[in-house]
Order: sequence, then C-alpha cells, then structure tokens
Amino acid sequence: MTDAAETHEFPEFVSVEHDPTSQGNSDAVRPPQSPQFERRAGNAVAFLSSLIFHVGLLLILACWAFTAGKPGQGLLLSADIDNSTETALDELQTFELAVESEQEIVTFRAEPDLTVDVDISLPTLNTGSTPDASLPSVSMESVAESLKPQGRGRGASFFGAYAEGNRFIYVLDSSRSMKGDRWIYACQQLLDSLNGLKPGQEFFVICFDMETTFLFNGSPQSFRYYQADNDTIDRVKNWLRSRILGRATMPAQALMYALEANPDAIFLLSDGELQDNSLSMLRMINSKASERRQIPIHTVHLFSDQGRLTLEQIALENQGSFTPIEGHRGFGFFRSR
Repeated sequence: MTDAAETHEFPEFVSVEHDPTSQGNSDAVRPPQSPQFERRAGNAVAFLSSLIFHVGLLLILACWAFTAGKPGQGLLLSADIDNSTETALDELQTFELAVESEQEIVTFRAEPDLTVDVDISLPTLNTGSTPDASLPSVSMESVAESLKPQGRGRGASFFGAYAEGNRFIYVLDSSRSMKGDRWIYACQQLLDSLNGLKPGQEFFVICFDMETTFLFNGSPQSFRYYQADNDTIDRVKNWLRSRILGRATMPAQALMYALEANPDAIFLLSDGELQDNSLSMLRMINSKASERRQIPIHTVHLFSDQGRLTLEQIALENQGSFTPIEGHRGFGFFRSR
C-alpha cells in the first residue's frame, strides 16, 4: 500500500433534525418538504375547520328553528349565561303560577255550595191527594218582593230627611223667630223622629240662639248619648216645653260640639239667616279635605225666605240633604207618643 491518502466521495445527505417525541424508529429520516406543500396543507386544515364550524352553526340554527314553532317545552339554547339564567327563572316562575292556579281551582271545588238565606215562610206541602185548605197561599209576587234588597239600613228621619247610622245629634234653632207655631212644629217633628229610633240607636239634642244649650240643660263635660225609651222621650218633651227662646241665630258653637261628639249624622234646623261664621267654620273642620271623617249634616229650612241659601250650601258641602218646609201651620199641643 502506498502512503498517499485515498480520496473517497460520499453522497450528500440532508440534515434532518431528530424528533424525540416521534414514535417508531427514531433513526427514520423524513424526506424534505417544500414551502409550497406546507402552504397547501395549512389551507386544507383551515378549510376543514371552517366547514366543521359552519356545519355546527347550521345544526344549532336548525334546532332553534325546530323548537321555536312548538309550545314552550322549557328548552332554550343561548350562548349567554345571564340570559339562560333568566330563562330558567322565568320557567320556574311560570311553573309556580301554574301550581297556584291549580290550587285555587281545587280550593274552589272544595268549598260547600253557596246558599242564600232568605226569610220566606213557605207552607208545608200536603202529601195527600187533597191539599189542606187551611194552608196559606204564597204568590210569586210576594216571593219576589221579599227577595228585593232593602234600600235603607238603620237610620233616623227628621222632617223627611233620612240619615243612616246609630247615633244622631239634633241641632235646633231656639231663637225668638221660632216662637209660636214654628217652635211647636219643630218640637213635634223631633219627638216623632225620636219615636222612630230602634233599640240600640242613640241621640242628643242641642239648642242654639245667642247661646248654646245642651239637652236637659247639661254641661259639655256631662255630655252623653241617650236611647229613645219612653221615660227619656217624656223628659225631652218636658225640657222642650221649658225652653225660653233667646236672641240671634248663631249655631257655630253648637255645631262644633256636635262634631266633637262624632255622631253618624247631624240634623240642623233653622228658620232664618245664620248670624255667625258657621259656614266657614264647617269648611275648616268638616270638609272632605280635613283629616277627620266628614260627618253628614242634613239641614231643614222652616217657614221662611231668609237663610235658605246658607242652609242649602251647608248641606251641599257636608254630604247632607236640604229640606225646605214651605207654608205655615198651626199646632196647639205636642202629639202624644
């Protein structure tokens, strides 16, 4: 052998980096890939991803369109968490309302049959072949009349003016213009009104001229309501006979005391023009805008042309009725009970 070194030509190899995570033969060498090939591969992956996304979106829209035309089944697809939570709450509330409605129906069916308690005395039917001649006959007209609702409850009437309730105060004009037949007629009407009161109803009487006088000449501190029994009405009759008519027509103080007693209604009688601030006082303490309950005041204007408009205005502003008494009559004595 010669000392000269022989020259060997080796084929060229492309250096390939070794992927330690690859499986199989770690010594395998992959062929080289061009940039054009990698670009086409990336486009194919992007196309497949887009296709999968759009197909999924179409499926979701198809499901939504399918369920939208049906009655509510409690299914709602939403991409928003807050909206889905609200939908769940709405479904829960709808369910609760449905349960309540069902409970109401069950409760209504469980109630006993309603009956109308009508006080109609019907005769007992005879089961024999021949009816009992002693039995009274009941016509349809009488039954229909008994079924009609009563228009008035417990109340009182004074000169034809009617007021509902159980407590009444009569405020009478005892001025000198009421002397003679006017005073006698007013007292008779008062006694008739007291005779018409039912057990449990109460009354009080206040007279006014320039001064205010309580029933039986009592003091404001001793005020109390009375029931219209025979003894009390006799006392009222004697007290009216003993009254001495005074000057002026000033009911403001009497009306104030009457309102403080909180009756169900007040009857105010006068035959002339009021000579004090009764109208403005009532607007302050007994108007609809006041804090306390408005007490009805029914006014009676007796045998005069003076003061009519004032009494009519008082009744209008205080939920009362106005009753004018025309003409002139003569009366000698109080009628007996």
